[in-house]
Amino acid sequence: MKRLELSLTNNFAQQLVKEHSGFREPLFTFVSSPKAGKIEMLLDPIYCRESLCEVVRQDLRDVAHNNINMAKIHMVIYKIVSTTNTKERLKDFQNEVLAGQRIVNTLEKHYGWPLTKVYPVSVGIKSKAKNNGFYYITAGKRWLKAPAMLSLFTLLFRIAANESKVKFKYKIRSMKSLFSALDDVASKISYHETRYYKVHGEYWLLVLNNYRKLFAERSMKSLYMPGRDNYYFEEGINSLCDEASADKKLNLIFKRILKKYRGE
Repeated sequence: MKRLELSLTNNFAQQLVKEHSGFREPLFTFVSSPKAGKIEMLLDPIYCRESLCEVVRQDLRDVAHNNINMAKIHMVIYKIVSTTNTKERLKDFQNEVLAGQRIVNTLEKHYGWPLTKVYPVSVGIKSKAKNNGFYYITAGKRWLKAPAMLSLFTLLFRIAANESKVKFKYKIRSMKSLFSALDDVASKISYHETRYYKVHGEYWLLVLNNYRKLFAERSMKSLYMPGRDNYYFEEGINSLCDEASADKKLNLIFKRILKKYRGE
């Protein structure tokens, strides 16, 4: 696929910079399926991973609320880089996104899932906001099936896009080398994404290993609407790994998986 064009006005591009320039980590948003080489944002970029799950729930509850494609992930990962050394920073962001893809692809190859793909995106305008970085991500439905999966998917990209001198340049050829790299990053950097890995990393594999048992036989609607009706949706990977999901059925299954894993 050639470079895609994101439909974006110059005013909106500058608005994004004004609203999101304080974020050190990349943001995400759902986009339309590509048509004639173009994609459109379905909503503004979102910082909180669980809020991203919330917009999926809105679409499942209110049909076509945001027109999100439920068959697979169509997403843009977005970051505003420093206005100093902008070209270098945009190149860094490209490497971060590709590192995130390597992490996710290693897991997908292990489980025999369709591979996540990443494509460069141009905004199609001579924007004054030249420090906007956009990449289009397309991924299989398993990553969208449940809030815990979508939360983990975006978390893995975030880990690769850390704002530190420790760049994710590891050669990943196997699951062993992947988790060796994640262990190394987590030992050198302390920010919330790596702290999540320190606490829950081994449980992430339990979730993926037991994907069928946890998610496969249930509808997306039941998984995204477990009974909690607050706006700030908190059904991400951390809630599940903490055995604190509001989805009682899911929580019970994961508790059993954990007990077996711990030899209890």
